[in-house]
Amino acid sequence: MSKRFRGGSIRRQIAALAIGPIISLVILAAISDWLLREDPESISYARATASKIETVIDLVRASTSPGQKAAILNASAKTGLRVEEVAMAELSQSETDISVEDVRHMVQENLPVSFATSFRSETATGSLRDVLVVGIGENRALAFRLAPPPPDAWISDQEVVIVLQLLVLVLPVALLSLYAARVIAAPLLEFAKAAETLKVDDGPARPFKESGATEIRTLATSLNDMRSRVRRMIDDRTRMLRAISHDLRTPLTRLRLRVERSTQPELKSAMLKDISALSDMINDTLTYLSKEMASEKPVNADLPSLLATVCSDFSDIGFNVTYAGPDRFAYRCKPRSLARAVTNLVENSTKFAGHAMVELSVLGNGAVRISVTDEGPGLLGSLRTLVLEPFFKADTARTPASRTGFGLGLSIVDDIVRAHGGTIELLNRVPHGLLAQIVLPAAGDVASDATFNSSAGELAHAG
Repeated sequence: MSKRFRGGSIRRQIAALAIGPIISLVILAAISDWLLREDPESISYARATASKIETVIDLVRASTSPGQKAAILNASAKTGLRVEEVAMAELSQSETDISVEDVRHMVQENLPVSFATSFRSETATGSLRDVLVVGIGENRALAFRLAPPPPDAWISDQEVVIVLQLLVLVLPVALLSLYAARVIAAPLLEFAKAAETLKVDDGPARPFKESGATEIRTLATSLNDMRSRVRRMIDDRTRMLRAISHDLRTPLTRLRLRVERSTQPELKSAMLKDISALSDMINDTLTYLSKEMASEKPVNADLPSLLATVCSDFSDIGFNVTYAGPDRFAYRCKPRSLARAVTNLVENSTKFAGHAMVELSVLGNGAVRISVTDEGPGLLGSLRTLVLEPFFKADTARTPASRTGFGLGLSIVDDIVRAHGGTIELLNRVPHGLLAQIVLPAAGDVASDATFNSSAGELAHAG
């Protein structure tokens, strides 16, 4: 039954939990009213006292000797009900006016109507004050000095009822809040957590748990369906772009072969330059769309060797690219991807400054910082974040009119750095130039120097 209730509509669950306390409150109020009406504390005391008076009168009437009568009166005094035998004339005298709230009034109302009673401020002997005189026949009467009523409780019956009624209201409200937090808020928080870690091209096909209340299940189903549609859309776009990029290679190859046979040197050089630019665009697009970097497994790599190899590759083709930093440092990373990121930064610097410096720093907390600096024109402050976005080209800043590209180089760098859990920041140097700074977090399970048996070139070009 509980499972069926929790699996129903949230609106019905909240309505049931809201109406339940009202019904309980009505029932409690009815029961409390009946209990208070039947046996209030003051009436109980008056009835008990009246019953004791009747018992004493019956015993005195049944006594056969003065000694028995005295014993009965003494026993009554020990219970707090003092008694004195008085003359019948005490009943015929005018009554003393007393307040209706006096306990003697309530006791009188609970005595049999056949008993003759009267209120006196004191007896004729003066030994008892504020007495209730009751006739017992044969010209005899008993004057009763009533014991004071018990002190009022620290909380009255009405206050107890109010407290209980408040509990009936407050407790279900608290339970309703806890229930709402568990049944409504908890699944929504799980959805938010799943959305933060959701990968469109990876993970389960339906990451949102389709259970709980009807509305929660409907929401989960909608989110899973939306995720499937987005995944299909991205897969279709990726396949289309890959197909276009691959199909462009064939005509570009034919163009290159035909240009190579050209007899006009200037035209040949210009056309080969354009073909090379188109090839670079295609390669960047395929790299950006490729899942090879995401699927690469982290391994222990000698980071200085990896960076030095990247610098050597550019130096071999005539660029002034140097490395500065420690000679050996073990770091767990994806070497092919990280080499590609540094390569893109160095290539960007050589395009606009003709040279670059790659510097490695090991920070105190175990993190590493890779800096690529140049003395080019730098970037406008408003563009330092935009250039990291895919297909964005800063044509007005560091990109001369002769440069071409899809604007994917820095986007690929940003993706690789974020995949390592790090950050990248582009800063302008003084008086001019650009500093591309990568900070990677401390990596666990870093291998010692003895684990590196391969050469620098093998580390940089692994796989």
